Amino acid sequence: MHKILIVEDEVPAKKKLIRFIDEICSDYQIVGEIPTVKDAMSFFSSPREIDVIFSDIELRDGNIFGVYKELSVPCPIIFVTAYNKFLMEAFETNGIAYLLKPYSKDRFSKAWEKFLKLKDQSQKNYQDVINTLNELLLKRHAGFTGYKEMFPIRSARGIYFLKVAEIVYFKAEDGLVFAFDRINKKHIMSQRTLKEVIELLDPDLFFSINRGELIHRKYIERIERYDKNTLLVNLNKGMFKLKTSQQKTAAFNQWIGL
Repeated sequence: MHKILIVEDEVPAKKKLIRFIDEICSDYQIVGEIPTVKDAMSFFSSPREIDVIFSDIELRDGNIFGVYKELSVPCPIIFVTAYNKFLMEAFETNGIAYLLKPYSKDRFSKAWEKFLKLKDQSQKNYQDVINTLNELLLKRHAGFTGYKEMFPIRSARGIYFLKVAEIVYFKAEDGLVFAFDRINKKHIMSQRTLKEVIELLDPDLFFSINRGELIHRKYIERIERYDKNTLLVNLNKGMFKLKTSQQKTAAFNQWIGL
């Protein structure tokens, strides 16, 4: 049986976690649900038998890292948060995975698989395994992903670089591919098809919602039902409103974890 602790102050987020756990694991026990830093300090003040922690970072009364650094947490942690700025710190505190909200079931399953592999090794050399895993994850964050972090863009004045983090979505039109950034500036890509762009990007962050548009998960603000088989996706505070195709709607729902 897997003994799981959940550190999360948002009820919908906690329900989603429990739903995903229930769908992929038949033998588990939730040993605690902690909504605050204060409660976490109290919980860890005595010895606990825990296999894995699912933990948000910014709770209603502060940041949870202080607890994990001050106390000896005896198990791996899967961080679940809306912020990507804590990634480096997460892997300095027994973190083995970092789920960025809103995350998909597939992304959740991959994190769970990492935990299972780590647990299988626990009788051999637990600390060596977790250190190796942390090293690999930190290397990935440091630029060893193989995915593009910026694109060179040609202009009349020369070449400038567009950061992937600033791109809200890509659009293929009339034999060209355009990138739209968060201030609605349009950039002409050197790639000529959306397929070429997709192959360069992290599939956890980008999804092709129809034949001609590829969106960035980071900028999804709201999703509405457009008709029976399509959705309207609001991006970047409603600046862009794009529709899923009928063929892509089901896959999109799975990608975002619905």
